[in-house]
Amino acid sequence: MVRHNNRLPENLPQLQNLIKRDPESYKEEFLQQHQHYKSILEVFRLSPNKFNKSLDEVVTFLAQVS
Repeated sequence: MVRHNNRLPENLPQLQNLIKRDPESYKEEFLQQHQHYKSILEVFRLSPNKFNKSLDEVVTFLAQVS
């Protein structure tokens, strides 16, 4: 399978599809997104009334691959 690591972090639907097909091969990319989620969550906690599109997207991604 051809891996496009340089584009995957910005293309969550594609990464989601790849993780569902081959979870072991994309473990590092998943962990990277999980770390990104934790960072975004900390930012959100500073301004919980402000919508954060990036948080919304990564939460959806994590929910779909979990």
